[in-house]
Amino acid sequence: MKIEIAVNDSDSTKVRGDLLENLSKDLLSAQHYDVIKEIRFTAVELDLLCKHRVSGKEIYVECKAHRSNIDANILKNLLGTLIFKGYSEAWLISTAEFGKEAKGFEYEWNEKPKEEASRLSFYNPSRVIDALKSSRVIIPPPETDLLNLVKDENIIGEWTLLITTYGRFWAAACLPSGIPSAVILFYAKNGALVEDEDLLKNISSTDTTLNSLDFLFIKKYQRLGSKEELLKEIDVVQVQQGESWDDYRPARPEDFVGRKKEQQKIFSLFKSIKKKETPTRIFALTGNSGMGKSSLVNKLKATSTSDSKNRVFIFAVDVRAAISSDYIYSSLLSSLKWAQKKGFGKQDCDLRVTNVSNPLSSPEIKSYIQSLEEKGQIVCLIFDQFEELFSKPELYNVFEKAKILFHGANSLQSNFCLGFAWKSGVTFTDEHPAYHMWHELQDMRVTYKLQPFTDKESYTALNIFEKEINQKLNSDLRQNLLISSQGYPWLLKKLCIHLYNKIEQGINQTQLLEKNLDVENLFDDDLEKLGKSERICLEFIALRAPVDWYEVIEMSGEHHALNSLIQKRLVVRSGNRLNIYWDMFREYLLTKKVPIIPLHYLPKNEFNAVSKIAGLLKHKTALSTEMLAQQSGFKERTILNIGLDLVMFGIANREKGNLILHPEIEHPDEVSLLKKIREKLQRHVFTINLSKKLSNAEITISDAEKLLNEIFPNSNYNERTRTSYASRLCRWLEFCGLMIFKEPGWLLRDTGNINNTALKRKSPRFDRRTYGDVFMAQSPPEKTIEALEWLVNNPFVSTKNRLPGSYRNSFVTLRRFGLIVIKNNQFVPETKLVSNYGGATEAVRSKAENDETIRDIIELIQNDSRIAALEIGEYLCHKHKRNWSYETKRVTAYKLRQWVDWLANGNSSDGQAKRRLPRRKWNT
Repeated sequence: MKIEIAVNDSDSTKVRGDLLENLSKDLLSAQHYDVIKEIRFTAVELDLLCKHRVSGKEIYVECKAHRSNIDANILKNLLGTLIFKGYSEAWLISTAEFGKEAKGFEYEWNEKPKEEASRLSFYNPSRVIDALKSSRVIIPPPETDLLNLVKDENIIGEWTLLITTYGRFWAAACLPSGIPSAVILFYAKNGALVEDEDLLKNISSTDTTLNSLDFLFIKKYQRLGSKEELLKEIDVVQVQQGESWDDYRPARPEDFVGRKKEQQKIFSLFKSIKKKETPTRIFALTGNSGMGKSSLVNKLKATSTSDSKNRVFIFAVDVRAAISSDYIYSSLLSSLKWAQKKGFGKQDCDLRVTNVSNPLSSPEIKSYIQSLEEKGQIVCLIFDQFEELFSKPELYNVFEKAKILFHGANSLQSNFCLGFAWKSGVTFTDEHPAYHMWHELQDMRVTYKLQPFTDKESYTALNIFEKEINQKLNSDLRQNLLISSQGYPWLLKKLCIHLYNKIEQGINQTQLLEKNLDVENLFDDDLEKLGKSERICLEFIALRAPVDWYEVIEMSGEHHALNSLIQKRLVVRSGNRLNIYWDMFREYLLTKKVPIIPLHYLPKNEFNAVSKIAGLLKHKTALSTEMLAQQSGFKERTILNIGLDLVMFGIANREKGNLILHPEIEHPDEVSLLKKIREKLQRHVFTINLSKKLSNAEITISDAEKLLNEIFPNSNYNERTRTSYASRLCRWLEFCGLMIFKEPGWLLRDTGNINNTALKRKSPRFDRRTYGDVFMAQSPPEKTIEALEWLVNNPFVSTKNRLPGSYRNSFVTLRRFGLIVIKNNQFVPETKLVSNYGGATEAVRSKAENDETIRDIIELIQNDSRIAALEIGEYLCHKHKRNWSYETKRVTAYKLRQWVDWLANGNSSDGQAKRRLPRRKWNT
C-alpha cells in the first residue's frame, strides 16, 4: 500500500506542509506523543520534537513526504542528528518506500543490540498506515465493498491512501484489461463510496500519481449497469511490414539490406545484459526520415525468432496507434504475454500491472522477469515511431508513462529491456515532455544512429530490384538510382517502385533514362492518379496526422476514398489511427514544397576538370564518353567519373549513356557552373554539419576529415583518399563563396559571392603529417627547437631551397604547432608568437604540452607505466582509424615517447622541475 500527499497546482507550499503536519501528528498521537516543537524546512520536510504523554520521554522526528524512494543518506543524517544532539530516540516518518541502500542500512541497524537499535525507528508507508489504522484514524481498505461493486477481483489493483485538502481517501486502482486505467474512491474514515462527481473531479485534478486514471469510472459503471463496455482491451498495434517487395510499408525481413553493424551491436547488448556486464537496459534507434528504422526493427524481430540461440523475444509496437497514455502499459503487458506464449519465462503467472507508479514493480510482473533471468532469456519491448506523439498535446502524458517505464527497467537491472525509434531532426521546446524524457535518459541509454546507405548497401538493394524486374539494370540507370537516392533507403525503394511500375507498363530502360528522377516528380506522379475526393481526404489526414479513422470518415462522408488511399499505400493505418506513408510526402502536401534532402555526394574530381568537360557539352546533342575523351585528352574512365559530378550537381543529364548539357545552364562558363554548384553545396550534409559545429570558425583539413568520418562512418577510405576528398570538398566550397582560404585551412564564412578568382591559386597540398589528427613526431624536440631558432635568424626561406641540418622534418612539426607558416612559397617564423612564449624552447614546449596526441600518450603511461610501444601504436590506430603497419606503430610510439620524456624530464627556462614520468626500455 502507498501513501500520497496530493494538492492542487494552485495551492501554496504551506498547504502541503499542513497536510504533512496533520498526518504526522495523528501518527504520533497514536503512539501517545504530543508535538512540543516543530521546525518546517520545506513543504515536504518537517522536523518535530515530541514528548510522550506518560513517560515524558522526548524524541526527535523527521517527516518526509517524498514520492521517490528514500535514500540511505537520509537515514545516515537522522543517525547523525541523534548522536550530535543527544536525543534519546529519533524517528523517520516517510510516505515513500526505502531505496535499496536505505533498506540495507535499516537491516544492518536492526541487527544491532536491542537497546541500541531501539533508538532509531523507521516508519515506511505500511507502518504509517498500520499505526493510523490501529488508532482508528482510518479504517482498513474496504476490499469486500469494492469486490461487491466490480464483481471481479482480477480487475482490482493496488490501494493508495490519498491525503488531500478534500479529506483522506482510500483509492483503489482498477485494471480493465490488466492495466491501471480507472480508480474508485472510498472515504478513509468510514469506508463509504465516494460518488460526488464534483468531488471526484477535484481529487483527480491534484498532483497524485493516479491523476491520469479515470476517477469517474464508478459513475459510468453505475449508469451502464455492466462492465463490458468499460473493460475493452486497448488495441496494441505491432510494427507493420510490407506484404511484398513493392509495398511502401517497412521492408519484409527477406528484403532487408545492410545495417549489419547495428544488428550485431544490439544483439551484443542483449548478451551483455544476460551476463550482467552492462547496466544499460535502454537503447535508441535514431536517424533521419527514410533511414529504415522500422525496417530494422522488423529485421531484429525476425532474427531473434529464427535464431533459438539468441533466446531473445522482441515485441515491437507502433506508437502511432496510441490514443491515451494507457497504450504504454498495455504495450508492456502485451509484450510479456506474447513472450509467455512463446515459452519465455514461467507459464503459471497471471500477468497484471497493479503498481501505477512503477509497473515493473507489480508483484506478478517482477516475478515473471525474475524467471526470465533464471532461464537466461530476454524480453525486449521496442516503441517505434515515437516522435509521432509530438503533434498531439492530448498525448503528452504518454511521455510521462514512458519515462516511468524506462526508469523502472533501468532500476530493475534484470532481463527486460526497452528500445525506441526516434527520428533525428525533430525539434521541440524545453517545455515539451519529450525534451525532458530524451535528456533524462541520456546517461541510461545507448544510441545507434542509422546513417545513409553505403554504395555497397545500395548496390545490394538494386540487385534485389533486378530480381524483381527479372532483368539487368542499364549501368547509367543504376548509377542514376544510386545518385538520386542519396543513400536514403526509403527513397531508393521509392525510386525503384516508380521504375518498376513504369517497366510493368512497357516502358524500356532507355526511355526511363531520360526521365528526371527527383522527389517532386515522384510525389506529383502519386497525386496525379488521385480523384478529387481522394485528394481532399489525403490533405485532411496530412493536416491532422496521426488522426482517428472515424474523424476522416466523418469529414469525407464515404469509406471509398479512404480505402482507396490505404490500398495505394499512400495512407498507413495503425490501429484506429491514420498517417501519411512518409513524413516528407506529408510535408509536401502541407507546404507544396519538397523538403530539403541533404546532399551526401562527394565530388570525385577537381573543379577545373569538371569545368573543362562542361564547356564541351551542348544542349541539343548528347556526346559520348569516347567523343569527350578525344576532345579533352582525358581517359574514358576519367570522363565517366567527371560525368558523375556533372549529373549530380545538375550541370548535365544522361541520354542513352551520353552526356547533354542541362537546360538550366545557358552558358557553361565558370561563374554559371559555380552558381549551380553553390545551390547544391548549400544543402550538402557536410556544409550543414560544419555550420552547426564550427560556424564562423577556422577549420583545418583535419577538422574536415573528422567530420567526413562522422558523416560517413561506414566508409572504407584510406588515409590518402579521405584527405583528398576533404581537401577537394573544401576547395569547392571556397570557389562557391561558402568558405575563405586561410592558412593552414579555411574560415567558414558565406561571402554570398562566387570566388572564381580562387581557381587561379594553386591547390594547396595538405601534408597529413602536418595537419593530420595524429602527431607523427617527425623530429625530436631538440632538433625541432634548433630548426626554429635557425629560421628566426634566417626568415623568409624559399620552400624550394635545400634546408640545412635536415630541418625538413622539423619544419613539418613546427607547421603543425603553428610556429611557422608558408607565405608566398616561403617558410616564415611566427616571431611574435615565439617571443611571447619566451623563446624557441618554451614555445615548442607549450605547443607540445597542448597537443592532443602527446596528452593521450602521457595519460596512457601514467595509467600503465609498463605499457609497450606496440600497444600505444595500436591505441592510436584505433582512435584515429588508421591502418598502420607493425613497424609504423612501433616507430611512431618510440618517437612520441621521446617527446613525452622531454616534457617530463627536460629543463624549463625558469629552472622549475617538471613532474617525472616512468622511464623504462619498452618491449614490443
